[in-house]
Amino acid sequence: MSDDVQARRARAEEALRRTSASLVLLDLGGRTATGFVISDEGHVVTSLHAVSSARAITAVLPDGLRSPVVQVAAVDERRDLAVLCLSVPDLVPALPLGPSTLPSEGEALHVVQAHADRPPESRPLEVRAVQVLGEWLTLLELTRTLPEDASGSPVVDARGQVVGLATAALANGRALGLVIPARYIAPLLKTLGPPRPLSALDAPRQRATRVRQVPQHPVGLLDGCATPAVESVAALLGQAINVGAPAYNRGDVEGCYRLYMHTAEQLIDERDDCPGVQRALRDGLLRCEALKDAEDRAWALRDTFDGLMDVIGRWRQSRPASPASPLKRPPKTYLN
Repeated sequence: MSDDVQARRARAEEALRRTSASLVLLDLGGRTATGFVISDEGHVVTSLHAVSSARAITAVLPDGLRSPVVQVAAVDERRDLAVLCLSVPDLVPALPLGPSTLPSEGEALHVVQAHADRPPESRPLEVRAVQVLGEWLTLLELTRTLPEDASGSPVVDARGQVVGLATAALANGRALGLVIPARYIAPLLKTLGPPRPLSALDAPRQRATRVRQVPQHPVGLLDGCATPAVESVAALLGQAINVGAPAYNRGDVEGCYRLYMHTAEQLIDERDDCPGVQRALRDGLLRCEALKDAEDRAWALRDTFDGLMDVIGRWRQSRPASPASPLKRPPKTYLN
């Protein structure tokens, strides 16, 4: 065996040993998932979809100690990430995250998965493709699928650096093995709010069944509005959505609502040249007054904003754009 092969094997064994020391098996009552500790305070990152329906979670530490998980530190719904709080934070070392640079197509990786009845498993895979879904997410598609209980496992490269979190996914009826890059995990630790109960993991499922009440305005709502005024309204609404939606997704529901409320109030104060917009926003704020929950109020204003963005889009289509000055449309970022 050459010295180079021996060196690579030694690095792989050391990476497995170091990674395994930070693994946490998540017992979800009849099924399992993997997570790994990413802070000295005992924060465990895993796949949100793997734990979202759990009524109880027990963390099984590398030494076999079992400890209940009763608090959630952060949720990133769009990137399928959840950060849980260990009840015994000092017993498991944190696993340092690697650089934000992405592995390239064809690069060899290892998915390190925890098991209940045997030592951790290192599963060798390669990057099939780098998938860019938008500014909000770039992920890695692996050459092979992953079992569902591998979701939440750390993914390390040939140097032993953690490049992301593995997740088993299904897209268009096809099973996939994916990696959520480490660049999306580290920021979660910088935006942690007060710990929340496990019920916070159910929020994505609850939102999926939420009945939207987006107003359907006639294009005549914007009669008399000058083009620059309409574009200014659209830009401010788009900016509020693009800031408020990520805040909502990471758990800052109150902050999202207050941003939407201040945006509505600003447009009401400033846009006397768009009375239809003012009326729609007043109606949205009036609807909020009858709602006690910040989440319901945030959605009420989001519905109001989406109704205005919809009618602005139809208004734009009804007016030919000048070749010298095409109308610019702000990007849309929608909550999942």
